[in-house]
Amino acid sequence: MKKIICILTLLICLQQIFVELAQAQNVLSLDNPYIHYDGTFYTQPTPTLVTFDRHRPVVYNNPESGIYGSWIRQFVITQTGIRIRFKTKSPQITFTFQQRNGGGTIGSFPTDGFGVFADSVFIGSYSTLSFTISNPHADASIFYEVSLPNLWAVDLIGMELSDTYILDDPGVLSKPVYVAIGDSKTHGTGQYVSSAKTYPFLLASEMKWNLYNIAVAGATSGWAMALNVKGQQVDYITIEIGYNDWATLTDPLSARQIQYDQLIDSLRAYLPNAKIYCISILATTSVSGTAPYTIDAYRKMIKDVVAFRQQTDSKLFLIPGPAVSDVSMLASGDAVHLSERGAAILADNLSVAINYPESIVTRDQSGSLAKNHVIIEYINTSQINIAVLNEGYYSFGILSTDGKLLSSMNEIYLKNGINAVAWSTTGFGNGLAYVVKVQQGNWVESALVVLGEK
Repeated sequence: MKKIICILTLLICLQQIFVELAQAQNVLSLDNPYIHYDGTFYTQPTPTLVTFDRHRPVVYNNPESGIYGSWIRQFVITQTGIRIRFKTKSPQITFTFQQRNGGGTIGSFPTDGFGVFADSVFIGSYSTLSFTISNPHADASIFYEVSLPNLWAVDLIGMELSDTYILDDPGVLSKPVYVAIGDSKTHGTGQYVSSAKTYPFLLASEMKWNLYNIAVAGATSGWAMALNVKGQQVDYITIEIGYNDWATLTDPLSARQIQYDQLIDSLRAYLPNAKIYCISILATTSVSGTAPYTIDAYRKMIKDVVAFRQQTDSKLFLIPGPAVSDVSMLASGDAVHLSERGAAILADNLSVAINYPESIVTRDQSGSLAKNHVIIEYINTSQINIAVLNEGYYSFGILSTDGKLLSSMNEIYLKNGINAVAWSTTGFGNGLAYVVKVQQGNWVESALVVLGEK
């Protein structure tokens, strides 16, 4: 009897061993050279812990950085825009994170905070600090990117593959480097809490850029932010800053201009060949600010700073905030921050402004095309209201934001003044951004428009 019991016990032990072997995981060292941490200049991984840093201490400890102070530290140490990049055939990949000490948290969990892309295709999001990704193509070597939350600070403490599987070399990420400087709208407030839904992430995806988002919710303008890119290779920069200057500070506009001037000076000194796009304050319904000047005065200050420098700097550009945003893009009940839809539209609008530089300078304060002799006053899915100074024959085209021609009309006669032109755009969507091109002879004008908005 004892012999039978011993045999049964041995069989149970062997069965448990087999189960454990079948479920065995290959625990990776987090400083494995085939794990890449993109979107951060200053992260130093260890075998068991990766603490992600977007800023140098010399920046957040500088009172003139715009991100100085203990109250804003929780947002400084979040991970917006950071991605983990790797490649493997493993049937499963398990990640384990922990909440970063002192870091910001929106909600009880990082809701949809981790976005997963397989061979550049979004395959899902995760809302817990530990999750397992399943290979979407059995036994295929998949190139993965895992985007981290924007306003839920985390550390990486574990990464495991299925037993016997290894990492493959994911290769070098040879894309132009894009740095996004800004406040909460660039950080991602309103897109809770997914980096992958922020406008810098979407813009970088459209433009095929490698994103480094160093924006901080609550930031004001400060020249020392430029120290983050000193010694780095950067090709493109966007600066979306100023709302908090108006809303929370009391110093005069001249003091804010000094900081903005010095920020541009420093960026240009460190990055003489980078293209810099200055985005003035985006559309907002907020009417109360502590500053002794208006939002429009701040926008004009940026416009004047850029215009003066453009005389000698051909790689500096102005993108007026009201030309690429409107209040319909704001999150519900929010006077300042973009909704997920608004962030997506802004990314599209910015890609147009960058790909079609002429559209940047042909927008009047209402967002209309207004250069030389044409103003598009309104466009919806049935007609265009267009004013011309020179009557004659014009041709029109509507393009998607990636440059694809969607519809056209040729040789339409327009009289001097306002004309209502019938326009069949079945399948187009009100509230979506398109590029309108207007041509007369050798003269061509183009601008970004949003259907259904004046």
